[in-house]
Amino acid sequence: MRSTILIALGTLALAVVSGCSTSQPAANTSNVSSAQSSNAPQTVVVPPVASAHGGGAASTPTTSASAAEKPSMATPELDARIAKAEAKAKAPGATDADKKAAAAAYVARADVFYSAQQPMLYKFALGDFRRALRYDPRNGEARAKMDEIVSIYQSMGKPVPTNGQEQ
Repeated sequence: MRSTILIALGTLALAVVSGCSTSQPAANTSNVSSAQSSNAPQTVVVPPVASAHGGGAASTPTTSASAAEKPSMATPELDARIAKAEAKAKAPGATDADKKAAAAAYVARADVFYSAQQPMLYKFALGDFRRALRYDPRNGEARAKMDEIVSIYQSMGKPVPTNGQEQ
């Protein structure tokens, strides 16, 4: 189990390093006029992804810069589970079981992002692991995986995302 995690972390680190380059994919310029093919910066329009991570209205396109703040993977069932569990956990008279259920819901979605092997999703996993720990500070799985992600960012000299640190 430990060696599998270490292999996955090594693969993750390589993927994050290779995915962090600043090069942009080449645009298809076969139907672009000479005025459009100048060196002027181009905006790539990406449809938004609705999720609990702060999505916009589905009909409003966003630019690639703002799309980077939302996961590229939709998780509507897990988002609904989180909303329901969090409402119970925040309600007056919430029990420890309610708070643990909210933590478990966040860990379930974080595991989807964590296991997707897409470096751009790790910051969303990190945020959900942090949120889970707010509801269940003794959740060992959330703590261990959060620490692994933070360690990877630090080992590469990259800033650690602040996802999940909002109050």
